[in-house]
Amino acid sequence: MQFDPDINCPYASGTTAYGDVVLSSRARLARNLEGFPFVNRASTGDCEEVEILLNPACKSEDDLQLEWVDLHKLSPVEKTMCAERHLISTNFASATHPRGVMVGPELARSVMVNEEDHLRIQSIKPGLDLLATHEDVIAMDQRMEDLVAYAFDDQLGFLTACPTNVGTGARFSVMMHLPALRITKEFRQLYNSCESMSIAIRGYHGEGSETIADLYQLSNQVTLGYTEEDLRAMLEDQFLPTVIENERNARMKIIQQHAAKLDDRVFRAQGILENARLLPLNEAMDCLGRVRLGVSLERITDIDINAINQLFIDIQDAHVQWRYGDNLTSVQLQEKRAELVKEKLAA
Repeated sequence: MQFDPDINCPYASGTTAYGDVVLSSRARLARNLEGFPFVNRASTGDCEEVEILLNPACKSEDDLQLEWVDLHKLSPVEKTMCAERHLISTNFASATHPRGVMVGPELARSVMVNEEDHLRIQSIKPGLDLLATHEDVIAMDQRMEDLVAYAFDDQLGFLTACPTNVGTGARFSVMMHLPALRITKEFRQLYNSCESMSIAIRGYHGEGSETIADLYQLSNQVTLGYTEEDLRAMLEDQFLPTVIENERNARMKIIQQHAAKLDDRVFRAQGILENARLLPLNEAMDCLGRVRLGVSLERITDIDINAINQLFIDIQDAHVQWRYGDNLTSVQLQEKRAELVKEKLAA
C-alpha cells in the first residue's frame, strides 16, 4: 500500500455548509458471516478463512476501488497512522490474530476484517454529510454480501459481537468542534440532550478517550428497532442542527461579552504554534483548537481553516514519525512537530 497522508484530509470541512462546527461525518456498519464464530471466539483458521472469502472484494475494476492491506505487513508506524486517521481502531492496530483492512485510494473508506466483528465497513467525509457516507457504506456492504452470507435473525436483525450493535449494526457519527459551549458553560445542557436522545458523546479518539482541543464525537447509541435511514435522520436532521445553532450562538455571545478574553486566548495559542521550539502533542492540539475558533470567528484572517483541520492529523505521533523518521526521541518528536506546524501555518 502506497500510504500518502497528504492526498486526503477527512476533516477538510472549510468549504462545507457547517464546516465551522462539524469537521467530518462517518457511517459504519457491523456485519458477521453466517456459520462462523464471532472473532473473539474464532480460531486462527476461522479468521484466515474469513479473510480468504472476503479478499476478492478488492479485485473489482469499477468505481468502488478497495485495496487489501495485510496488517501484519505494515510497520508499527503505518498501523498507528491508520488508527490516527480513524481508518482502523487502535485495538485493531495492536491485535495479533489474522486480520486485514480494505482501504480506498482516498484514505477515507475502509473495511476492517476480523475486528470485533468480521466486518466493520465505514466511510468518512468532510463536514456534515452523513447521506454521502451512508451511500458509500451501502455500496461496500453490497459488495461484501455478493461474496458471503451474513449472520441475520428475522427478529433481531444483523447479529453482532456486542449486543449494542444488534439490529441494523449501523453507527452514524460526526466529529464536532465545540469550544464555545465549554467556555460559556453550556455543555451540561448538551450532555442532557444527548442522554434524552440516546446519543453518545465521546472524546477525539472515540470510546474511552479524553477530550482534547474541544473535539467531540457524537453518534447514535441505539441500533435495534430502527432502520438505517431512521438512525441517520435522528442524528443529522433532528439533533445536530440544534447543537450547531447553540455552538454558533455561544460563539457570538463570547464575542459580544468577552472579546478581549477571546482574542487573548486565540492569539496566545497562535503565538505558541508559530514560535515554540518544542511542541508536546496535547499542547499542540489544544492550541490548534483555540486558533481554529479564532479563524472561524474571523479574529484570525491569514490562516486557512483547512490548514488547521489537516494539522489535527499531521501532528499525531506516527504521522510525524512517517515524515521525519521512526527513530526520533521524544524531544526530537516535539521539535519536528513544532517545525511542521510553523511550516503549514506559513504556507
